Amino acid sequence: MQGTPECGASGLIPRCLSKILQSSEAMRATGWDWKLKVSFLEVYNEVLRDLLDDSSSMVHVIKHDDAYGTMVTNLTAVEVSRMDHINRLMEKAARARAVGATDMNATSSRSHSVFALYLHGVNRELDCELQGALHLVDLAGSERLDKSGSTGDRLKETQNINKSLSSLADVFLAKAEGRAHIPFRNSKLTHLMEPCLNGQGKTLMVVNVGPEMEHAHETLCSLRFASQVSQCNTGGKPKRCVRPVTGPKATGRQPVNSRRAK
Repeated sequence: MQGTPECGASGLIPRCLSKILQSSEAMRATGWDWKLKVSFLEVYNEVLRDLLDDSSSMVHVIKHDDAYGTMVTNLTAVEVSRMDHINRLMEKAARARAVGATDMNATSSRSHSVFALYLHGVNRELDCELQGALHLVDLAGSERLDKSGSTGDRLKETQNINKSLSSLADVFLAKAEGRAHIPFRNSKLTHLMEPCLNGQGKTLMVVNVGPEMEHAHETLCSLRFASQVSQCNTGGKPKRCVRPVTGPKATGRQPVNSRRAK
């Protein structure tokens, strides 16, 4: 998701942010003024961790939010306007993210990460205010214990990763079958992703597979998962938050219950 800038290979996060920054700057000519804020968290062993916070003492809880569906309490949100600032934040997050060595990967991600961009736009000429959010989720890969050789802490991490991925698969299956109850609350990951999957937004999933025969089992599982996802209809239309700049509904509220980065 972040890529390897030192090798000249940008990931999805910097590519998306670069395009959005260019577009927001171009829209100034039509009267739009945009403010962008970013946050970066990980789900590690079913605990939310703020990757932009130097301390680890804050407790983070997922709560309902009228504008964005969900919010995370005490989460650092940083206002950004340049790519060099965003790159420094991603480097900071990468250093803070949980990684560990397994038999398959010396620097294996031991968590799922969620990079969020919150957009707030005002056009006084049109008397219009818009807000929205983009969530880029990096899922840790499902692991086979006989291959990863995980023990101790790595074993616990693997079990939690596989459990949360299984919960995500259950959500897609429930939606594909049209069930009345969708088990979003079975894991922190699916609870966070609920607004993206319940009809309030658009969702795109990219599945990575390997061509090597030794990974054929994992590749087949990934393709089956992708097939299941492709049959899922999130339903509804993205929630469009539009309101006049002037008048009683113009609240100027923040998109997340956030703390400024020091």
